[in-house]
Amino acid sequence: MRPSTTYLRPPPGYRFRPPWYSRPWFYVPIGIIAVLAVIVTVYVSSLVTDLKAQARTFDLNKLEQMESASVILDRNGKIFGQIYVENRETVSYEQLPVDLVRAVVAVEDAKFYQHHGYDLLGIIRAALKNLTAGHVRQGASTITQQLARNSFSLKERTFRRKLLEIFLAQRIEEQVGKQKIMELYLNRIYFGGGLYGAEAAARGYFGKPAREMSLAECATLAGLIKSPNRLSPWTDRGNSREARDYVLDRMRDLSFISRERCAAARAEQIVIGSRQNAQGQTYAVDYIRQQVIAAVGWDRAMNEGFRIHTTIDVDLQKVAEDSLRTHLETVEQSPEYNHQTYAAYAASFRKAKANGPAAAGSDQPAPEYLQGAVIGLDNATGDILVLVGGRDFEHNQYNRALQARRPAGTAMLPFVYAAA
Repeated sequence: MRPSTTYLRPPPGYRFRPPWYSRPWFYVPIGIIAVLAVIVTVYVSSLVTDLKAQARTFDLNKLEQMESASVILDRNGKIFGQIYVENRETVSYEQLPVDLVRAVVAVEDAKFYQHHGYDLLGIIRAALKNLTAGHVRQGASTITQQLARNSFSLKERTFRRKLLEIFLAQRIEEQVGKQKIMELYLNRIYFGGGLYGAEAAARGYFGKPAREMSLAECATLAGLIKSPNRLSPWTDRGNSREARDYVLDRMRDLSFISRERCAAARAEQIVIGSRQNAQGQTYAVDYIRQQVIAAVGWDRAMNEGFRIHTTIDVDLQKVAEDSLRTHLETVEQSPEYNHQTYAAYAASFRKAKANGPAAAGSDQPAPEYLQGAVIGLDNATGDILVLVGGRDFEHNQYNRALQARRPAGTAMLPFVYAAA
């Protein structure tokens, strides 16, 4: 005989409540979140597929297609001028100093040799810092991403462009080795002052090829990359030095250099060359440029990197320029001289130039100070050894050595004076 079972019954008026997890206030938001997650997943998957396909359309051969300056050489093989749209001279990785490579890695992409085109942790870290600051304080582009952006003009400031840059950088890393990426990067990037690539920057700022740069000079170039024009030693030597010292400290902290080398480089006083000399603004260079353009055409002269051998002797050229300048300055300093002087015009020209290159070119009147010209020939061969068309090409481009008209009798004057 089974015992009787007693079941508890709810009191009258009691309503049954379903479990909390089956109530609408729980499963409706969960359902909405799930639907949104599916939509976002589908969108991101579609976007990634589209951007990867777009990244595959870029021709990676263009990584090596850079406008390269044509170099002008004197009779002894010394470089004294260039013809260019972008002042660049490409060199191989072997011609780049190890210190420059390490300096760039230290300040631009410390994980360059570990990542595969992009640094995910770096992107997250930069995003958090920028979010905290309320504005962009730190970038996260790797060297490969910068190469991709500069090679294919990916300049838009959009989320889609950034993702495309990442996928393109990843593809570059799959096809090109780290050493080649660094070579392409250091040949392409802008170093301020109209100088593109490490070789042109080394010759422009320091008057030497890149392979001969000291550690301090390498750090100076690496420090320019973030803001080339603002940090250029031609623009602000103080800021340029601070940027250099930061690079040296980073190299020391990453054990790329010893503390002793760091301290010695920080103490080094770097000699910066003349901007005008770096840009090759002389009458001789301008005349050679015109002849080359007439021979091969403007596009080829500007972009194809010719090595132009001339009969000019750089040492004699400098002697002639200095001699002309010295003698004319002596005349201008005499008590009887009451016309415009070179020093006065140069001061007003610099003031106008500070307001912008256009102001110096349009508002500044033509110089009226004393001028002169020099042509030196090799009598045996007829080679032009020296060509000076005036005191300052930047002030006035009229070449008095070649463009000024003279009566035929002028050619007899040396013989008359010799016989006197």
